[in-house]
Amino acid sequence: MDQAQSASQPSAQALLSMNEALERLSRIVSPTDARTFQSTTLKDVFDAAQQIQQHLAARGSLRNMRRIEPFFRGLEHYSKAVDTLCNGTPYLPWIWAPIKLILQLALDHITIFEKLIEAYGRIADVLPRFDRIGAAFKDDHDVQQVLAIVYADILAFHERAYKIIRRPGKL
Repeated sequence: MDQAQSASQPSAQALLSMNEALERLSRIVSPTDARTFQSTTLKDVFDAAQQIQQHLAARGSLRNMRRIEPFFRGLEHYSKAVDTLCNGTPYLPWIWAPIKLILQLALDHITIFEKLIEAYGRIADVLPRFDRIGAAFKDDHDVQQVLAIVYADILAFHERAYKIIRRPGKL
C-alpha cells in the first residue's frame, strides 16, 4: 500500500486505543446512561451547563460556570479534529456526554461540583490547540495517535468522575 492510500485510512493503532478506552468506560456505565450518552450532543451538554447555572443562581449557590466554557470550546475543536477517526464508530459522544450527567448528579453536592468545574477548567488549560492542527494533519497517523491518547485520557477522567458520582451512599 502506498503512502496516499495509508494516509486516507484511519490509524488502526489509534482506533484500537480509542476502542479500549471506550470499553473501559462502558464497563462501569449503566446501560441506561450508555444509551443516553449515544444521543447526547455537545450542545446538549452546553445547554445543561446553562440550566445548572440557572438552578444554582435560584438556590443562591451561584458558581462561576464560565470556567468550564474553555473546556467546551476545546472539546468542540477536538471533536472536529478527531471526527475522521470517529467516523462510523460510537466514539464521539463519549467525549462529552458523561459531563452532562456528572455535573447534573454533582449539583446537590457543591464541594464535589466545585472540584469538577475546577478539574474541567484545568483540562481545558492543557488541551492542545486542535483548531490549528486538526484540519492540517487529519490524515497523519502520528497525529491520529495523539488524538487517540487525548481521547483515552478524557474518558479515563470521565471514568473516575462517574465512579465517584455513582458510588452509592458516598455523596
